[in-house]
Amino acid sequence: MTEGVKTLIYVGAALVVGLMAFVSRPRPIEVALDEMIGSPLFANFEDPSQAASMEFVRYDSEMGELRNFRVARDRQSGAWTIPSHAGYPADAEQRMRDAALMLVDLRVLGIASQVPGDHALLGVLEPDRERLRLGDDGVGQLLTFEDAKGERLAGVIVGRTVRGDEEQRFVRVPGQDVVYVVRIDPGQLSTRFQDWIERDLLQLTAWDIEDVTVKNYAVERDLGRAALIRDFDFTARQEDNEWKLVELTRHRDGKPRTFTELAEDEELHEENLDALKNAVDGLRIVDVHRKPRGLGRDLKAGADFLKDDASVKDLQDRGFYPHGSGDTAELFSAHGEVHVGMKDGVQYILRFGETVADTGDEPTEGLNRYLFVTARVDMDKFPQPELEEVPELPSGVQEEGNGGDADEADEEDAEPQPVDSDEEANDEEANDEEADEEQVEVDREAAEAAILQERERINRENQRKLDDWNERVQNAKERVAELNTRFGDWYYVVSEEQYEKIRLPLSSLIRTRDATDEDASDDDDDLIDVLPDVEGEGIDAFRSLQQQGLQP
Repeated sequence: MTEGVKTLIYVGAALVVGLMAFVSRPRPIEVALDEMIGSPLFANFEDPSQAASMEFVRYDSEMGELRNFRVARDRQSGAWTIPSHAGYPADAEQRMRDAALMLVDLRVLGIASQVPGDHALLGVLEPDRERLRLGDDGVGQLLTFEDAKGERLAGVIVGRTVRGDEEQRFVRVPGQDVVYVVRIDPGQLSTRFQDWIERDLLQLTAWDIEDVTVKNYAVERDLGRAALIRDFDFTARQEDNEWKLVELTRHRDGKPRTFTELAEDEELHEENLDALKNAVDGLRIVDVHRKPRGLGRDLKAGADFLKDDASVKDLQDRGFYPHGSGDTAELFSAHGEVHVGMKDGVQYILRFGETVADTGDEPTEGLNRYLFVTARVDMDKFPQPELEEVPELPSGVQEEGNGGDADEADEEDAEPQPVDSDEEANDEEANDEEADEEQVEVDREAAEAAILQERERINRENQRKLDDWNERVQNAKERVAELNTRFGDWYYVVSEEQYEKIRLPLSSLIRTRDATDEDASDDDDDLIDVLPDVEGEGIDAFRSLQQQGLQP
């Protein structure tokens, strides 16, 4: 093949590619721009309820990254979720409507430009991951709505404000060159994760909290060494608006010592315990992360899960350590746990892990911390009802029916016989005796009837007690199942400030009587390392720990 032929082939191929590019290029939207002034920018988007998803993309020029926030209605369940946060449930019905109305009511106030070269100047460059480079300027914010089929209902790139009117913005429809002037405030559209969810994590009220347990321990790891360090277990119950100690166990020299009464010069710090209840009531979600698959909502981890190094490491990295499996499953946390008992028998278990750096679009103040939440039924709140003893039936008596009808029938069939005077006297005496016997029988039957009636009353009352007990237990079990379904898939992130109000040191729970404003003492010097040193790092260290006591 000659060079000339090759050249012709290359030219022909180039022409074909060019023609295909021309044919497939985005077609300019033909609009009568003068007629659009005062008209809706999206004339076909009239019903905000059509919106089944919303996506908001903005460009962080300092980090050179796109920040993406998306809310969508699940096609199967119909529930709102946040795909940009691993599908966490969203409280989005009203917010989605308000956000969609921003574009439904968006009207064109003017035409700023039809020249693509002006896009950067007006701040309406599309935030495109493939085209953007660190430090790019003039990138706008992209807001898009789609229907349930994934078809775009409306989309707009919001640019800079118009000089002289802070309420007006330059905007552009993706794929079009025309830049419009509209009145829009993207600041009204929050992309903060916390604003789109139910932030009240536990959804309880402090009034319903009946008891609290603080289990102060730590799992510490340092340079291949891991140790379980126990300090104290403290339980107090509130009765008639007064806190009372249930039990205090202190771990010293590797030996637990349990107390049920305080020393004469000690008292419970009721103000701090009340504040703990209010802090639990006010526990708010900062962020969420999805848990690894395989860890059941009841904490029962199967053998496959424990063989998965990545899953176990995911727990460890966040400060949670599985121990055992199946029915003996237990989960230790890096910074102890708090149990919150409710009047209805539901108990919340709050396990506190490691601190976490802020990873959200909106920075939060101070440190945050991982929290692992589960619920269980506190059967101590459901003692077996005291049933009244049922009196025994008299000998030969049945509770339903008797055999007296046959005797009565025999008496009715008997033939009367003639008698003389002596016999009549004897009959009178016999009648008296018979009357006495009949009275005895009447009294006996009355007594038996009273016993039967009492048995019926007691059985009915005992059954009522059992039914009430079963109903309360069943209600608690159903509530726990509902809660663990909600908590089951997520690590929660809460603020360090909230953590410090809930996981209190012993000096904040018990104080010297009449003492005021004592500084909290640090009990860490007394903590005892109850597990041996282990060798290795990462998952190897954890497996070594398994062989010596604390097992994944």
